[in-house]
Amino acid sequence: MLPRSILLSVFLLLGISACNSESRQDAPARVAPGNDAPQASTSANAAQQDSPPQSADARTDDPELKKELLERLEAIRNSNETGMRGSEIQTLITELSALTRVLAVTARVLDRNGMFADAIRDELGRFEQGAKSQNDEAVRILNGMTGVYSMYAILAKMRFVGIEKRQLEIQDIHDRTVAALRSESPVVETAAAIADACYELSSMIIRNIDSEGRYDKAFTQIEHQYEQGIHVAKKREDVFINGMFRTYEISQLWLLSINPKATDVITQLNASVSEDSGSATNVGMQMGIAAGYLFLISYLIAQATVNIML
Repeated sequence: MLPRSILLSVFLLLGISACNSESRQDAPARVAPGNDAPQASTSANAAQQDSPPQSADARTDDPELKKELLERLEAIRNSNETGMRGSEIQTLITELSALTRVLAVTARVLDRNGMFADAIRDELGRFEQGAKSQNDEAVRILNGMTGVYSMYAILAKMRFVGIEKRQLEIQDIHDRTVAALRSESPVVETAAAIADACYELSSMIIRNIDSEGRYDKAFTQIEHQYEQGIHVAKKREDVFINGMFRTYEISQLWLLSINPKATDVITQLNASVSEDSGSATNVGMQMGIAAGYLFLISYLIAQATVNIML
């Protein structure tokens, strides 16, 4: 397995190559997992689909903000590479922290009229304060999961401004998530509920982006894998892994909606997921792997969004 810093550098290089390529690449097919444990599917086969339209709105040149956010992404990447990984729990906390921060970057770019600027700043500030002040690992996991959920919720609200039906669905997801947070259940129970919420919210966003239905087959397969993962889950850790990996798969479609030629990147990611998952010796390692690859794909989404829209 490649060291993490080299792995991300390879993906970034592939992403640059894909953006500069003139040949069209199709979306990778998705297949069901080979065993009954919730995990990511890692097929590199190409589905015969047309490239989707760009998901970003018209470009707004803002070189200063672009420079600021690209530097912010680089800082997040460096912090993630040097983060604490002495145990499975420390690895999970490191990945969740990086994921929250890159999602905040994406939200800042997409918040073109500033309607959600206060919400983004407040939620990110709340997360950072918790990251600095909390020493208990269980509390830090919840802080990371809450930060991730909050950013997905903001992105969903942003996407569906003025659409009452969707806003009610987002509120329903929020009410269920808050109920899980307020319960006295073990941390893993709450984290699993939040992972499911992230899957639901990200799926809503990307289905809306794919307004022409080019990825209907992919959505159907991911949904099948999600339901299968819930069915075979033996404990709440499995539910968490299932929710995070399915969000990772949905996020692949997000990246493709921004850069239709990113299939080489996705193929490399899926190969690495397969390798890392195969070498995992316990459920704690699998949880960190799921969060880590969701961070990686989200980093690439954030970077592409900054470069396209600013």
